[in-house]
Amino acid sequence: MEIGRREFLGISSAAGIGSLLGSSSSSGNASAEAKGEQYRYRIAFDVWINDEREEAMTLENWPYGVLDDKTVDGIVRALDVQSSAGYNIVDLCGLWTTYGWPVDVGQVVDKERERRIHQIVKAAHDRNIKVICFPSGILNWGFDQILRANPSLGTDNKHEMNPLKEESWQWLYRVFDHAADNYDIDGFHLEAADQGRCKTAECMEKWPDSVAYYSYVTGKLADYLSQKYPKKLRIATIQGFSSWGKGFTPEQMEHVVDLSKRVDCLVDQGHRGTYIPAKDWKSFISQLHCAYGTSGGIWVYPPQRWERTRWFLPYSQRTAKHMKELYQAGGQGIMYYQGPVNNPSTEVNMAFGGGMMTAIGRPAGEVLQDTLEHLYRPRSSVFLRALVSIFERAESAYFDQWVEGAMQEPDQADGSMQARPAPGELHLTNLFGASPGAAQYLMEPYLNETGRLRYKQGLISVYKDLLTIEDGFDDRGRIPRIKQGISETLVDLNNIAQCKKETQVWDDQKVGRQF
Repeated sequence: MEIGRREFLGISSAAGIGSLLGSSSSSGNASAEAKGEQYRYRIAFDVWINDEREEAMTLENWPYGVLDDKTVDGIVRALDVQSSAGYNIVDLCGLWTTYGWPVDVGQVVDKERERRIHQIVKAAHDRNIKVICFPSGILNWGFDQILRANPSLGTDNKHEMNPLKEESWQWLYRVFDHAADNYDIDGFHLEAADQGRCKTAECMEKWPDSVAYYSYVTGKLADYLSQKYPKKLRIATIQGFSSWGKGFTPEQMEHVVDLSKRVDCLVDQGHRGTYIPAKDWKSFISQLHCAYGTSGGIWVYPPQRWERTRWFLPYSQRTAKHMKELYQAGGQGIMYYQGPVNNPSTEVNMAFGGGMMTAIGRPAGEVLQDTLEHLYRPRSSVFLRALVSIFERAESAYFDQWVEGAMQEPDQADGSMQARPAPGELHLTNLFGASPGAAQYLMEPYLNETGRLRYKQGLISVYKDLLTIEDGFDDRGRIPRIKQGISETLVDLNNIAQCKKETQVWDDQKVGRQF
């Protein structure tokens, strides 16, 4: 299923920022580039509606559900980046409600929120980007009010409607119908497992295996949507289906393959590592009847209560490696996480991701260079090459310090402790809270004392080099924001080191001697 293209600066946005210079690949997968190969489902995952907001919600618990003009402005600014980078779908959660649908489904929003939803959808369509949305979970996430009014539909899980009762399904259909019948959306994000499942005796007897359960409820909703809205996309995540990194048993695969007949794309997001190990991608994908995708291997979830320039953490090299390997194995979808555009590393991560998806055969360094040239407008190639180096070194300075194997977690099957792989989803601070949290990404299990020292040294080196080139761009304030992000990170590193009495990290006299 190919989705429309638009013209941008005289070229098709299907080529994305990665082709703005018209340069050709000198290394990497030249045959893929020659064929113009790209991902079919290039999804900008905006997630909750205020994740792109350019103002910190300092005292608000996550997810902040207000849809105001600042929410719209942040989403539209992100759409501008997404459009020029070659994304063809945007995925939004929480357009109508974050915490629950009312019993009178049609009264879910007031006129002002309704107007803003239409404004967002139109802004995407004006940029030739299709809109898919997450009105609610499948039988959960969003039905608490309805369950309180209809206790007979409850299960042992207080957030889950009973899948064995037809009335539960009618409530679910009513919610999705409201979204589809009243708004010009192009499809749906289907997610069943985020809030768990029904585990009553009746449900366990019918679906003793959770993969069977989640595949059934996802497939049943997908069938309904397919029959009523045959032209709308159905993108289903398998988040929560099984144990991370272990794949599916042959019996479970039967259910997953059956589900793949009912949706356009299955997305294995990889919050803690994909369910399907990379070594098994090719054989797994070959059994599916739809596209398969991931979230690109690594992403930073934007900290809602932090000021938006408070971090600087690029990750283009890591996502490029993941996306290239997935494409070679047959992957056709990426659900790439987005964030506030006024954070320079977030903006480049977003733009780079779209550019890489539209020209998957190109070397990552070339796509990053084209991305930075488009955004920063260098006055010479010397400045541009220096900026590329700064982004790549800032990425390596952090991720190269991760202590592999230090993260431990209990096995879901037998409870024994095992090494946890490096996460796909990186939270810089605690997700929930009522004030800005500590910089957890700079502490164990990610960085130890040695890692903090090396990261600090790396950032200082990057900052010093940035000072020598900052006047070489028409960057519209981006480089000062990079400097702010690095400065704030150095403060966090020093504060952590002071609390932990890590003299070698916070004593700048000692650190300085090592340069």
